[in-house]
Amino acid sequence: MDKLISIVMPTYNRAQIISGAIESILRQTYANWELIVVDDRSTDLTEETIREWTTTDARIRYVRNEREKGPGGARNTGMLAAQGEYLAFLDSDDEWYPYHLTDSIETLALTKADISFALWVEQHGDITSYNFDNKVERQLLRSMRTTFETWNDEETIVFERGLFEAFLSHTRNFFQLNTMVFRRELLGEVGLINEDFYLGEDTTYLLRFFDKYRIALQTKPHSVYRESPDSLYLFCDRWQLDPDTIHLNEEIYNKIEGLSFKSIKVREHIRDLVAKSDSINKKAKQLYYIDIGISSKYYTLGYLNRHDRKKALQYCRQSIRSKVTIFNLFLFVKLLCSSKRGNVFLHKALNLW
Repeated sequence: MDKLISIVMPTYNRAQIISGAIESILRQTYANWELIVVDDRSTDLTEETIREWTTTDARIRYVRNEREKGPGGARNTGMLAAQGEYLAFLDSDDEWYPYHLTDSIETLALTKADISFALWVEQHGDITSYNFDNKVERQLLRSMRTTFETWNDEETIVFERGLFEAFLSHTRNFFQLNTMVFRRELLGEVGLINEDFYLGEDTTYLLRFFDKYRIALQTKPHSVYRESPDSLYLFCDRWQLDPDTIHLNEEIYNKIEGLSFKSIKVREHIRDLVAKSDSINKKAKQLYYIDIGISSKYYTLGYLNRHDRKKALQYCRQSIRSKVTIFNLFLFVKLLCSSKRGNVFLHKALNLW
């Protein structure tokens, strides 16, 4: 008999869209699963929606947190309630392709890996895009196939050592929690997700597995990642945001500031991991890039606050302490001179994403 897979689905106020995610699980060609939907104390009709599903399929379970724990805490609740030999994750606004669980279990058996991942497609409204077919992504995948072990006519790449450094070096991410399948017994070694992170909690969790276990990456898409209207990131199109020509209202600025603080916290955590790692060859180089990333976040907040000189200088000093760059030095001088005007050169270094 097929091994039981426990699927953990955290949710919060997703009554209108969660059924799509559940239906994608019901379409799986692999049938021996249990779905644990963890409600992080929703205030809409999420509970009623899931209760209806539990009456139609006994494999679906509903769990409600006693307090709000955030996405990481909700996943922890699900993992602790799991009964399967394997664990998998799916967010309540995303979907799997029907072959995801079958292919993942077969890949684990074939490659003798501990963890399986796969690629994904992204959907923004009615537009679906496969971002791994671009020049940069194809080149990085080609490089990984050359450097690491491959299976299934190079469709699957297997890593044992060197993945952490490759992850840090790449400009693209090939690993997502929604495509992860692994043996539940590994929880005794890696532990649960850090509930202090409300952004990047999934990435910091995945890093615990890198260079410690045998990991298989299937290079065909297994899931659909959707940008929902209530997404943590989708409060405005930050790629098009120009703070020199468009006044940021208080709500948008507060969200950018809040996400920046969360991002900095994650980057500082990764920096600690790099500093303590014994599997990274070019450690100084990786620390340099991480420091640049932290510095750019503080720099951006300094630039956005240039009409509040005291606050802007505070952020600019924090940027300089993280890593001195020509941009934060130039901004610091401008602020000391009480200049509040935008600057084309300084604008190039903004990190609004």
